[in-house]
Amino acid sequence: MLGDKYLMIKFLFSFFFIFYFPLNAKLIETKNPKALCSNGEQATFTYFEGNSKNWLIYFQGGGVAGNEDQYKSRNEGMKSPAVSSDRGKSHMVEDFIQNSFNVIFIPYCSNDLHQGTHTHLIDGKKVYFHGRFIVEDIFAQFDDKFENADKLVFAGSSAGSIALGFNVDLIKKYKNPYIIPDSFWLDAESLNERLQWPEAPWVKFLFNDRVNECKDAHWANCFASRPLFERNGLKNIFFIWNIGDPYIRGDINKVRKSISEDSDLYNSGFSVNAEKMKLKGFEDWGHVMTANDLYYKKFDGNSLQDLIWNWINGSGPTKYIKNN
Repeated sequence: MLGDKYLMIKFLFSFFFIFYFPLNAKLIETKNPKALCSNGEQATFTYFEGNSKNWLIYFQGGGVAGNEDQYKSRNEGMKSPAVSSDRGKSHMVEDFIQNSFNVIFIPYCSNDLHQGTHTHLIDGKKVYFHGRFIVEDIFAQFDDKFENADKLVFAGSSAGSIALGFNVDLIKKYKNPYIIPDSFWLDAESLNERLQWPEAPWVKFLFNDRVNECKDAHWANCFASRPLFERNGLKNIFFIWNIGDPYIRGDINKVRKSISEDSDLYNSGFSVNAEKMKLKGFEDWGHVMTANDLYYKKFDGNSLQDLIWNWINGSGPTKYIKNN
């Protein structure tokens, strides 16, 4: 009896260790001397080695610094490199690890939507908005792996979702990538509204030195959206964009219509009336679903997790649009 109890304890400990402290997690330092976090330290990222040729690259979200005061008010952890492989790990990341994917998790430490190549002087200190250099470095380190992947998935939430747009030129180099923008998807109405906004001081502060793809365009044209991905020949898109998300703009009925049109085009996507359902994500309502428990919540029998795997594997329901 005592032996059985010991074996059970040993099993539970082993289960906990495997799923919460993956032995295959590696914290890797970027190599480019320009791939710096905002505090000037060399950026790091986490690589979870899987038993397959499938890959997930996930961009962490976490807001933005659009001026000096916003930068100073941000958590110091968002300005510094990750020192542990546990930093910011999302539910979706853990799910893909358990499904034998190789996973790269890109911590957010540049405060610039993972797209900047410029610096600012704040309180006498040089502050680096070098998100683009970080992304380029990581892609360069794993370029041959991405080139030879069986399935290659790029995902991100909130600021990380916007990063998928600003780094589209790097993503489109690879064959048939899957792209999952979580909670920053500019439907036609939300995009058109932003295109009317005049240039403001925060635009120059944040987008001071845009990549070539975006240099001569309005900044909103480089956010994750149907027109952006169409211009770049990318068709495998699964967007998440809920009614009640604080970043939706414009006539809400037009938003619903354009969301439906985008979902019909891709035969994928997720959108509910999160405000009506009181689905609290990282912000009210329904903002970010891949990084929290909403990833597993059932909607008429299918969770977001189910829909995403159906989409990747080519079987079963691949969209859920009920946002009235």
